[in-house]
Order: sequence, then structure tokens, then C-alpha cells
Amino acid sequence: MGELKQYKCLTDLEKIVSEIKKLRGRPIIRGKHPTLYEDRADGKYRTVMGIRKCDYKFNIDETWILPDRQMGLSFSSSWENLKFVLGMQAKRAKKKPVDVFWILSEADIPNGLEFVEDEKNSGHYFLAVTKTEGMSIEELARKLEIVSYRMSVIRNGGNCI
Repeated sequence: MGELKQYKCLTDLEKIVSEIKKLRGRPIIRGKHPTLYEDRADGKYRTVMGIRKCDYKFNIDETWILPDRQMGLSFSSSWENLKFVLGMQAKRAKKKPVDVFWILSEADIPNGLEFVEDEKNSGHYFLAVTKTEGMSIEELARKLEIVSYRMSVIRNGGNCI
């Protein structure tokens, strides 16, 4: 069995992220779902079945997600990127705790999804739809739910900022 490590402070969290090269993390306000969003009817962050329109490429009638390697659910893979996103989340959280959900990119990610490095932003990855023919919105929602079950959480990770 492998070595068990315990991390207790900011420098330890930074060490986790830098040591585990395949770690992908998402800061989430406590009580929110790690991969799906609350319903929002309008605006830039409008959702369809918990999936934000700005995250994935939808077809015209919003029933299908088209493949795009530079769109998808956002994840951080570097301490610098995670710290930046945590700072943004902390401002939005308005004193609510922010947890860091994480998964190893080598985990059993459902078929048709893949972690793809952002070409414009070092340390940022998309959980992108890479299935050639795309997938239905229902299928993507189910697969994002499966990903959430495989994620671990660092409670109060937002306190590290």
C-alpha cells in the first residue's frame, strides 16, 4: 500500500497541487454541486439541465452538445491557476466557505469526455466533449454527475487564500 500523507495548511495544499501532476481541481461554494449548476433562465451564465451555455458548445435547439476541445467545465491543474480561481470564488461566496473538489485526470472519466489543456491559459483544463458526434444534453448531465461522484474534496480549501 502507498504512503499516506496529511496536509494541514496553505503551504501543504500548494505542495499537494504541485506534487500531483495529474490533479484537476475546482473551487466550489459549500453546498453547490461540483459539476452542475443551479438553474438560471437568462444571461451569460444561463443553464440547460445544470450545464452552463458558456461552458459547452450547444446546437441551435439546445438539445445536443457539439464536440469542442477548447470548451468545457473548467478545472485547475496548477497552484497558480487554482489560487486565482479560489480568489474569484471567495469574492462571490460572500463569507460562505469555499471547498476544493478534485479528481485525478487519469481517473475513470466517462467515454466522450476528456481533460484538455487550455491553449490560452497555462494551468487551466477543460473537461471537454470530445466524442466525434457530440452527445445529448441528458447524456452530458449524467456523465458530469458520474464525474462528481469520483471527486474528492478539501473542505475549506478557500481559506488558503
